This record gives sequence, structure tokens and C-alpha cells, in this order.
Amino acid sequence: MHSPPGHFLIPSAWNMNTGSSSHLNKSVTSLSTVFNMCMYPSISVGDGHSIPVTNTGHSILPTPFKSLHLNNVLITPHIRKNLISVRQFVRDNNCTIEFGAFSFSVKDFMMCQVLLRCDNTGDLYPVTTPSPIPHVFLVSQHTWHQRLGHSGREVLRHLVSNNFISCNKEKPLVLCHACQLGKHVRLSFVSSNTVVTSRFDLIHSDVWTSPIPSLSGFKYYVLFLDHYSQFVWVYPLFNKSDVLSKFVLFRTYVRTQFKYEIRSFLCDDGGEFDNRNLHKLFADNGIQFRFSCPKISQQNGKSERMVRTINNFIRTSLFQANLPPTFWVEALNVATHLLNFLPSIAINNEIPYTRLFRTNPDYSLLRTFGCLCYPHLHTNHKLKPRATPTIYLGQASNHRGYRCLDLKTNKIIISRHVTFDETIFPYGSTQPALTPTYTFLDDIPDIIPPAIPTNPVVHST
Repeated sequence: MHSPPGHFLIPSAWNMNTGSSSHLNKSVTSLSTVFNMCMYPSISVGDGHSIPVTNTGHSILPTPFKSLHLNNVLITPHIRKNLISVRQFVRDNNCTIEFGAFSFSVKDFMMCQVLLRCDNTGDLYPVTTPSPIPHVFLVSQHTWHQRLGHSGREVLRHLVSNNFISCNKEKPLVLCHACQLGKHVRLSFVSSNTVVTSRFDLIHSDVWTSPIPSLSGFKYYVLFLDHYSQFVWVYPLFNKSDVLSKFVLFRTYVRTQFKYEIRSFLCDDGGEFDNRNLHKLFADNGIQFRFSCPKISQQNGKSERMVRTINNFIRTSLFQANLPPTFWVEALNVATHLLNFLPSIAINNEIPYTRLFRTNPDYSLLRTFGCLCYPHLHTNHKLKPRATPTIYLGQASNHRGYRCLDLKTNKIIISRHVTFDETIFPYGSTQPALTPTYTFLDDIPDIIPPAIPTNPVVHST
């Protein structure tokens, strides 16, 4: 195996072809890597004849954004046109190809970003010098920063470098006002030396208390954090005594979906954990119960840090959307969803979702919390609106769709067919001009709970 000096192909030497089962080229100089052994001695062409194959190898198709792979190219000097097998190309590059009357476009499958567009006027679809792709079509770094829950620059850089997302390069970077208001320096905790080798070997847990009831009347949330994957689950609670029932639900989910048993459980010594019913449940099922010492929260450091991280997400998201504190549960659900999609320092920048489910997360459905959106409305009246302006409150947990709040009717609309404007946050413009405070999300709450608005009604479309 060897690599010739000129390893980038001449674009005009290739043609996109839906009928070819393999990439075919007449010259070995088009390859970046050459294998002297042939995969097949010959191939059959359209007129029924067989032509010999002399070499195989790999090549590269450069684009303005990244290089695309042409794997297992067959070299046959008698071929009349150099052909790219569309089926093999799409499979090897995780992309899609759209053909028009006079052009074709190659798009990234996950982000739908146009990687290559070539124009043609003849009968074939040759790979020509790429047509200009407007830079403005790419999502800005600041928009992705908002979509990802105001994560740090290192997180964004990691996702871009691994081709999970694509964005413009802004110089200088946009200053994020919500981050300036919502993020503060974290207290230091003692690092844990605990090492686990499998999922659900150790679950960390903690309960956070809110002095402000949510729209639905929730006053607490309990989190369950898997030490191995750093994946976190949260359950809003009406009462602290609901911790037992939520743990039973969580344990059943783990056993059903993963065929695993929880082996150890670490929490503080609060009465919601240190009680007879939970002790009996753990003893009956062989689960090791571990508590932090009284008044030493650092021994339950992972849960404490996760609560602080979640609350930073909630606070920043509420600042961004100018939503009142009573929307903290909606922001909580978005925060935990995003945290499971973001690289975690605790597992060497691996992604919790990937480590738990052994597959990459789908970022294409993410939108900016609190932004303006238009869900589709089903109506039989020809002159009625086909959509209505609403506020995006996150993805629906039991639907493959989005939760949208209509401020005029105070109804939640669940719909898949939604158009977003991620630059507008309409709540502040439709409500009285008040500056919300979110100090209840700090370590020591010091505000008086406001009145609770009427609960929104849920509708699906």
C-alpha cells in the first residue's frame, strides 16, 4: 500500500451516479491511498461487457467545509466516465444528496448543512468547482451557545471539532448578557476517588427545595446521577416524601430498559432518604445505602455540583427568556436534557448520553429555550390563521414534538410542525415590564415567593 504525491483529486474528473454500486475511476493518480491488490478482477458495465480492475484504493473529495471520503475506489482504465456511487458515498459520509434539474447538493445528515453544491447543464451530474454557499446560512456560535444552555467555549469547541455541530466563526465573539447575569463562581469541592466499571454501579442523589412553587405546584426536585456515565435524571416533586415513589419508578426504568440492577446509592442524611421505608426497600433488594456525614455536603459532592450546575442552567435560561421564576420546572427539564448531551469533564469530555446508550445524541432538534415559535394549527376554516405566536418551553417528554406556550390563551400546544425565530424572546414584550429575580436558585434563598399564575392547559397538534 502506498500514497501518491498528489492525493487530492481533480473535482471535474468525477460524476455522481445513482446506478453504480462502486466508485469507478480510470486513473490511479486520483487515489490518496492505493492498494496493489484488487477487490474484484473485473466489473460489469451497462452494455453487458466486463472490464478489468487493476487497483483499488481510497480518495478524498474536498469541500469548503470538510473532506468527504471515497472508500474502495475501483481503478479500471477502460471506464468512459469516472463515477461516484451515490449509495456508497452517502453511507460512508453520513450525508444526503439532493438532485435538481441543473445541480446537486451534498448535505450533512445531522445538521442539514450544505457541504457541496455543483451546477451542471448537461446530461450527467459532474463534480465541478463548488458553487458559492452563503456563509450566513450557517448557525452562529452565539446561537449554538444559547441552544446548548449557555455552555462554555470548550464545550462548543469540542462539539465542532468532532463534527457534531457546525457554526460560523465570529470575531470577536458575541458577549452573552444572560451568562453575565446567570453564572457565578462555584465553590470548590473535594474530588472523589470512587471508581466504577459499569453503568448503575453507583447512583448519586440529592433533593433541591424551591421556595417558589412552579406553575404546576412543584416545590422540589430529586436527581439521580449515574457515576459511570454522568447521565442525570430529575423528577419534580410536590412533597419530599415523594422521593420513595420516584426512586421506585427510576429503578423500574433501569431494570426494564437496561437489564441492570442498581448496586449502590449515595445521598445526604436528610429524612427524605434516611427513613424506614427506603432502608427496607434497599435491604430487601441488596442495594448498598451510603450517606454523607451530617453537615458535610462535600461527601455528596457529585450531587451537590450537579444541583448547582442545573440551577445555573435554569437561572441563565430564565434570564435569557425573561420568564418569571414560576417557570423553573420548564427550564429544569431543558437543563437536564442538555447536560446529558454535553461533554463532561468527569468522564474525560465524553458525552453522558453516548456513554449510557452507546450511540451519539441527536442535536438537530435543539432550539433556544423561551424563543418565539409558531406551531401549526389544525383548522377547517379557510380564513383562520394556520399558526399562532407562542413561546418555546422545550421538547415534549412523551411526544416527538415541541411544547409551546400561547400567552393569549395560557395553553400549552404540543406539535411537531413548528417554525422558530431564535432571536426573539416574546415574554418580556407581552407582559408588564418587570425585572425578574432568580436568587431562589442560589445556595441560600432570600426572596418571598410570588403568586402562582393559573396553570396552562395542554393541547396537542
